[in-house]
Amino acid sequence: MSLLSPTPKKKPAARKRGAEPKRAYLSRDKRRQTLLDVASTIVEQQGWAALTMSALADHGGTSRQLVYQHFPSLEKLLGDTAWHIFQGTMQDTQASVAAHPSNLGEAARASEAFTLDLPPGRGDALWQLVAGTAASTPELEKIRHNLRQIIVGLWAPLVRKQLGLNPADARAYAWMAVMSFWGMRQLIRDGEVSRSRGVRLFGEFLDRLSQP
Repeated sequence: MSLLSPTPKKKPAARKRGAEPKRAYLSRDKRRQTLLDVASTIVEQQGWAALTMSALADHGGTSRQLVYQHFPSLEKLLGDTAWHIFQGTMQDTQASVAAHPSNLGEAARASEAFTLDLPPGRGDALWQLVAGTAASTPELEKIRHNLRQIIVGLWAPLVRKQLGLNPADARAYAWMAVMSFWGMRQLIRDGEVSRSRGVRLFGEFLDRLSQP
């Protein structure tokens, strides 16, 4: 063949009948995030007890071996999924407190707006973690304790500043107020009060708490 002759183009190999197309390549980080999205969906739809390595592999359309490459144990999977579900709410709460550094009521109202708008399954998953009603495993108990420390750490400085409490009492008050909020959320979820009434009553509760 002459060097000046055009190189003949190779014809694409014919796909075997019945062969499935190759799965799109995902980076390790992207694959991990995708698995966490799937794990979160399992929890939000079926509860924490439904999240297992096998369930994640089945719902994620992958192998248990790949799941274990990203999460070497069920404890690691539970912890990372809890953080994956919680971190968006935490960031919004941080923004609410930062926007109202001297007014507990306003900060709480800003925070409650997005929390009440969470999809019901996600809100339930968070409530189960906060209240300790998720599956009773040592890992979830550890997660519950850690989340409480994070949440209290966000609210306690503002509570202390506004109410003039010592650090220990401010942390206790902050956690009691947080649990009151979630109690209000559950009343709304169960249809015992309307959203507008629940928000109004919780606001009145905070106003009374903030009075000298």
